[in-house]
Amino acid sequence: MDVVAIGESMVALVNKPAGYIRHADGFKPFVAGAETNTLIGLSRLGHKTAWISALGKDELGEFILHKVRAEQVDTASVSTTGDRTGVFFKQISPDGAVDVTYYRENSAASRMTLDDIDMDKINGAKVLYITGITLSLSGQTKEMLFNVVEALNEDVKVVFDPNIRLKMWTEAEARKAILEFLPHVDYLIAGKQEVDILLGHQDFDAAMDKFKRFGCANIIIKLGREGALYDMEGVRGRVENPKRFEEIDPVGAGDAFAAGVVSGILEDREPEGMIRTACFLGGYITQFIGDYQGFPSRGTIEAMIDADEDEKVKR
Repeated sequence: MDVVAIGESMVALVNKPAGYIRHADGFKPFVAGAETNTLIGLSRLGHKTAWISALGKDELGEFILHKVRAEQVDTASVSTTGDRTGVFFKQISPDGAVDVTYYRENSAASRMTLDDIDMDKINGAKVLYITGITLSLSGQTKEMLFNVVEALNEDVKVVFDPNIRLKMWTEAEARKAILEFLPHVDYLIAGKQEVDILLGHQDFDAAMDKFKRFGCANIIIKLGREGALYDMEGVRGRVENPKRFEEIDPVGAGDAFAAGVVSGILEDREPEGMIRTACFLGGYITQFIGDYQGFPSRGTIEAMIDADEDEKVKR
């Protein structure tokens, strides 16, 4: 495998029509999970990907497996247990604001331990992609992730996105766990708000210096529509967002950005081009309802990223 990821995926129920759930006429199910979003994006770009997780022996778990397998992601290391599959409701307002309500406590994935992890598959990959969401799921999953990175082969690169969800833990809990984890990280991808939570400020040059002292050799800081900063291979720079798209559903943008970074690592691309593609992907996917549904093919990226203007009609 090129990339292996560990993490929980759930069924997201999105109300129709948009607005308050109390006025919904129905719900449409989607597969949602930071790690599977990124893996699906990488699969569409032609990389070999595998997902390690746990799902309940229920129809929701089958729904997730069918969708993820259809995207050519290897699910052979996803176990099924007597625990339930996680669910959440995603309320999208007409102005694009998103509010999420989780029902994931005591889910199958929250009970994962090192015994559930295929270390041979991970150690045979080039990249291990993980997020802080798995650290926050439970004490068991936090311990499991620390055990995994301590058992890694040296040539497996760890790409880590803090992906801090304050509905799952407090700022203090997130800060303590993530800072303890950073010495195991080769590539850190953090949003500007996450920098503030982790370090208490948004002085990004100082933040990159601090993260390097924690042991992260390569750091990317996402600035949203303004692009991103990076310190990679001893070079520090800034990349402007090549396109600014009208957002419909912002959920999944960070996962698409991460896919751009991981793809660049696998292809040994120079940092500026890698981050530019990541910025494009993070914006492009927000035009679609669903966390990964709008992830483009490689051909779409190449056709659009350098276009003078977005052509709406193709004849």
